[in-house]
Amino acid sequence: GNQSYEGKIAVGSVVMNRVDDSRFPNTISGVIYQPYQFSPVGSGRFAMALAEGSATAACYQAADQAMAGVSNVGSCLYFRTPLEGMDGIIIGGHIFY
Repeated sequence: GNQSYEGKIAVGSVVMNRVDDSRFPNTISGVIYQPYQFSPVGSGRFAMALAEGSATAACYQAADQAMAGVSNVGSCLYFRTPLEGMDGIIIGGHIFY
């Protein structure tokens, strides 16, 4: 979406970290479509972007890098808009933890 390239890699890294964690589904699709986890999926924005073909080359490149093991958020499993006093890695408008 509107994330920076670093943000795209960070979100992809969270997805891959979840695939590798036994508390989450063990496939990328399973993680992405797990109920109540990713707001763009729940709101339909993700499906619309796929249907419209609006994913950019940077989106695909960041996804490829995350799937290859590149991570700028370590072992973080979650992200959200920051709350005051919350610890984590801030990238753009999100905190990864």
